[in-house]
Amino acid sequence: MKQGPSFEESWKVELRRGLLQYAVLAIVRLHEEGIHGYGIARELDERTDGLLEVKEGTLYPILHRLRKERLLNSHTEKSDAGPRRKVYVLTGEGDRVYRELSRTLGDVFEKLEALS
Repeated sequence: MKQGPSFEESWKVELRRGLLQYAVLAIVRLHEEGIHGYGIARELDERTDGLLEVKEGTLYPILHRLRKERLLNSHTEKSDAGPRRKVYVLTGEGDRVYRELSRTLGDVFEKLEALS
């Protein structure tokens, strides 16, 4: 009988999924003029020392969901290196949600620290 992932592995996957959505909002928020998917992936990897390295197959569904939730907008831009590329920008609602999530994460980490 095949055994599924351990509790620890499942927990890490779920935690990472939520943190990636937050981190994508954070990266896009840093770029008021907008940022393309490759730039988001590169910054996630660099700014987290590889902890939140993300592949296209993971990043683009997150971007799609954040657009569907109206937290991001996108437009296409001409690229010097080839075809037009999609650029993502934070909406007003996206900024509000990001700030609220930041407060919530701060509270959670503070309470977790108190448990140590």
